[in-house]
Amino acid sequence: MSDQSASALLSLPAELRNAIWTYVLVQPLRQPHALCPNVLRTCKQANFEGSPILYGENTFEAHTSLLAALPSCLLLTKPRRITLPPVTHPRVAQMIRRYYMYVRLDTDPRFSQSQTEESFNGAEELEIEVFQSMYGSCDFSVLKLFEGIRGVGKAVVHGSVGDGRYAGWLAEVMMSPSGTDAPAFSERYIGGSKAWDAWQNGHR
Repeated sequence: MSDQSASALLSLPAELRNAIWTYVLVQPLRQPHALCPNVLRTCKQANFEGSPILYGENTFEAHTSLLAALPSCLLLTKPRRITLPPVTHPRVAQMIRRYYMYVRLDTDPRFSQSQTEESFNGAEELEIEVFQSMYGSCDFSVLKLFEGIRGVGKAVVHGSVGDGRYAGWLAEVMMSPSGTDAPAFSERYIGGSKAWDAWQNGHR
């Protein structure tokens, strides 16, 4: 254990240190650069000040079935998704406030509505990218599992979302205050006709 009291970095004002932590610990998805999370291992003060920035200001990809229980830091979304190994420690996992989730409409989701609410209620950001193997082949049954989420600061639903009306409605519902009751969406099926049902065909 070395004495850090003479450290030039730690002697800087807190505002400047936070700016440095942000530069080395936050990944801008549109202009990616190499993260330096190992800086948190240098000393207790760096860990204490930097951990909320690393976990609170980056976007984390939610697990396809475990959701916020096993998130991975998202480094890049296009042309392909690149993530770091998943976060397994509960202390830092609870600092995460921004989530991205890739949701398939044509497979069994393997999670429940109560799990989505527990994972994402009150999140700062939630982006849901929707996919189906053939356009117009599925209804929105899987996305209905997200209808109980409330209190999200910014919610976005995009991808294979038909005309986008349900996606827009769902995003607004998730951004509504906690305890808000939302009226049911009137159009359940893409294009107005019954499509592949994940609940019936996914053996839920």
